[in-house]
Amino acid sequence: AAVRVPVADVWSEPIFPGVIPPDEKRETQVLFGERVVIQESSGPWVRIEAVQQPTFRQHSRWEGYPGWVKKEFLGPRTEVDDRHIFSTSPARVLHFAESMVGTPYLWGGLSKEKGFDCSGLVHRAFREFEQVIPRDAHEQWMKAKPIKRKELKPADLIFSAKASKPGKITHVVLYAGNEQIVEAPQTGMVVRKVSFKEKYGRELKEVESGQTVGERIIYFGRYLNGE
Repeated sequence: AAVRVPVADVWSEPIFPGVIPPDEKRETQVLFGERVVIQESSGPWVRIEAVQQPTFRQHSRWEGYPGWVKKEFLGPRTEVDDRHIFSTSPARVLHFAESMVGTPYLWGGLSKEKGFDCSGLVHRAFREFEQVIPRDAHEQWMKAKPIKRKELKPADLIFSAKASKPGKITHVVLYAGNEQIVEAPQTGMVVRKVSFKEKYGRELKEVESGQTVGERIIYFGRYLNGE
């Protein structure tokens, strides 16, 4: 099936009428025309797999992002399109991300209409130009090519984890060049473009991938081949 509304929330479970679910139950969002696979139905809800949003977290294997969405938001079955494009322009990716500056942060958000979370902004910026990368920050780090700080180019990614849990990525930002980043920071804030130092408290030139900066560990990664 394909999504037939501008954007639809995908929840961890069906939501009862009259209940306002907490943001934490929003798994992601699906966009108009996005292809999904229906797994099961429960009243007005269907459990779907968003195949354009790869995830590893739920079942320790790569799959489309799972969750529940209102049946009324889905259109008819569509033909499968298995195109994979692995090169795109850094300028176009960054232009999309920068054009979202001022958009509210939203847990699980993937759209200008409702908002973005950190990995949702990165995922959407790449997907706008037909490059599918994982939906969540940790999985984006898993799939990205590790690079050193001196190799950083615009549209590369900067990941961070808590120093106490260095193997669990909790945040991702886009590198915009000139020691600037674009990010969806946290609840109550908006997508913004700031300096690396303003975000992390250190000059970028002083930081290497894998280094502890304050309470975070920083890693650098890349998706754009040959750029």
